[in-house]
This record gives sequence, C-alpha cells and structure tokens, in this order.
Amino acid sequence: MGLNTENNENIKINKDSSFTKFLNKFLSRTENHITCENNILDEEGLIECIEKARNDWTNAIRDFEYAEDEEIVDYYTYKIKACQVRYEYFLKIAKRKGITCK
Repeated sequence: MGLNTENNENIKINKDSSFTKFLNKFLSRTENHITCENNILDEEGLIECIEKARNDWTNAIRDFEYAEDEEIVDYYTYKIKACQVRYEYFLKIAKRKGITCK
C-alpha cells in the first residue's frame, strides 16, 4: 500500500475555517495539560490538576450534549473518556500520596 503524495500537495489549509479555529483552541488547552502534569510533585499543584481535569471532563460532557455533526460527536466521545481517565489518574496519585479533600 503506497501513499499518494501527489494529491496531498493539492490540499490547502483554510486558516479562517471554524474547524481550524476549534483545533487551535483545543491545542492551546492541551499545553495547559502538559504543564499541569509537571506540577504534580507538590500537594497544591496536584489538587489544582485534579480540579482542572474535572472541569475539563464536565466541559467535554457539556460540549458533547450540544454537538450536532457526527464527527464532532465522535470527537467528544473520545474526549470525555480521555478526560475521565486523566481525572482518575490524578485522583490515584493523590490517594497514593495520602492527600485528602478538606
């Protein structure tokens, strides 16, 4: 199975499309996730990461409820699961460290 690179040269990216703007907004959010994962060493940072992961999870559920296009519904389905796993991951780390909610 070979790649057809001739057709790929004809593809142009529309920087003003709503989908491109959506992706840029999403990619800027993922940068916050990366910095959040680096801050899990201290208690305050871990609690902040848990709160952010929970907010991301609830936002993904809300966005899923308003999604109309089939591809976007699929996207939010995966995003909900990813946010849930991330939230549970941070909770597991907090549990290991003995951090409790006051």
